[in-house]
Amino acid sequence: MESISTGSLIASFSAHMTPAFDLDKDNSNPDSDQPILSDPIEVASGTESDLHAFSLVLAAMEIDHVVDVHKGKVLVARRDARQARMHLTSYQEENRHWPPKPPPLLPVRPETPPTLLIMGALALFHAHTGPWSEDSPWFVYGCINSKAILEQGEWWRLVTALTLHADLLHLVGNCLIGGVMIHFLSKMLGYGLAWLLLIANGAAGNLLNILLREQLHLSVGLSTAIFATIGLFTGIRLTQIHRRSLREFFLPIGAAMGLFTFLGGEGPRTDIGAHFFGCLSGLLCGIGLGRTTVMTTSRSSLSEAVLLVFAFSLVQISWTLALG
Repeated sequence: MESISTGSLIASFSAHMTPAFDLDKDNSNPDSDQPILSDPIEVASGTESDLHAFSLVLAAMEIDHVVDVHKGKVLVARRDARQARMHLTSYQEENRHWPPKPPPLLPVRPETPPTLLIMGALALFHAHTGPWSEDSPWFVYGCINSKAILEQGEWWRLVTALTLHADLLHLVGNCLIGGVMIHFLSKMLGYGLAWLLLIANGAAGNLLNILLREQLHLSVGLSTAIFATIGLFTGIRLTQIHRRSLREFFLPIGAAMGLFTFLGGEGPRTDIGAHFFGCLSGLLCGIGLGRTTVMTTSRSSLSEAVLLVFAFSLVQISWTLALG
């Protein structure tokens, strides 16, 4: 035998039963179509909305009752009063915190992120390096090369590859779609911290992608960091869930999976592994970040600028090592 709560019965009965009152009628009138009660007694009171909900509860429990809209109360026969109060109290307890309060919105940073400027610099860099070419020193020394990284220790390729793009379409897609997501992440976290996390998680995603491959693997592109952005958003959102609800848990996960499938799940030259591990790295980082006060801590414009300079110093150092 299963235990069925009062609240769970309301939805099923509400679609099939007519409440014992009409909001347009005078329900205190004994000539109305409401049941005539012997020795009526008040068991609840409230607003019209409350009365409607109470009526549905009593109807679901098959307890005859009368609703007096004008006096704002519910009446039942004295013999049913104890049972009616028990069910109404149970209903009120179950719905005390319903609907749940939405999670608090994260504060938006007042600084304007230099997203457009950075994406413009990335486009100018592509104009200088050109598209993928086996003869170009930029790609020879800067792309992801699993053998060079794992066997020769050229770790800087994990970073330099983020700044290279195979062709113009690859670049435009990353700048337009990725730029929007990076801009919102920058407004949430601060542009300095956001870019530092993007570079770090993009490099981590590139590393995870080659660790699980046996054959030689070559790749380039900022998309690993862009999918890390999706992971960061998802991880941060998961830490805001305070109720044990599968729906609340799977909503951000489902959104991330949808974006992953739509933006990076197909194409003859798509590096699905880099996208997946970039997203995974960002997800884990976002969960850790969401459990700290980093996002809510106020930082000055100077602090954000310092973090941004540090982030791109990593890129500069990596290219110096690659071409030196």
